[in-house]
Amino acid sequence: MPEEHFQALSKFLVPVDLPMSMQLSTPNLPIEYLYFPVSGLISTDALTERGESVEVGLIGREGFSGLAGLMGHVQMSHSVIMQGPGAGFRLRCSLMRDEFLKGGVLAQLVYDFAYMQMVQMTQSVLCNRMHPVEARLSRWLLTSADRTEAEELYLTQEFLAQMLGSRRSTVTVAAGELQRLGAIDYSRGKIRIVNRAVLESRSCECYGIVRGVYDRMLPKKF
Repeated sequence: MPEEHFQALSKFLVPVDLPMSMQLSTPNLPIEYLYFPVSGLISTDALTERGESVEVGLIGREGFSGLAGLMGHVQMSHSVIMQGPGAGFRLRCSLMRDEFLKGGVLAQLVYDFAYMQMVQMTQSVLCNRMHPVEARLSRWLLTSADRTEAEELYLTQEFLAQMLGSRRSTVTVAAGELQRLGAIDYSRGKIRIVNRAVLESRSCECYGIVRGVYDRMLPKKF
């Protein structure tokens, strides 16, 4: 963030813990705050009327929650929650929007983040429709590791099935195969990426497409 914008907003930033499952934005309710994670993993989930969900986007410290509010939309249809515990800062949406509307470098950074999210979400739609569960699971694990900058993820197979929109038994088989190949180690809700090269080989092209966009648009020393 440019120094002039940061100085205008820094005094309003509130340090917050971001525990697992914390709701950052509730469907069809006003977006009051933006959350900027320093660590952890934010998930944007599409919901059905029955409460079922499929994950459509992941955010790490490269971004923030509440983009719709910054664009002038007081609410959104999706659920935004913490999928991996962490910490960060909270900022009232109206304050950030005032700075955003001034344009310049800050506005361009927001547009860049919005584009990266759009690429990730649209690729997720294609992936969930066209690719087998093992490839989708591999893509999800790699993307989550990239966003959290960690090779260990705390996830249950039930949660993974929900995020991938698949049966738990199907995800269990896929995770078992990845473990047999030496790509991951899975036990008691913790998945550790053991061999990233193997995991990438089992993923679909969607991971490489999204990763390429993020590598191109984020600073090299980010």
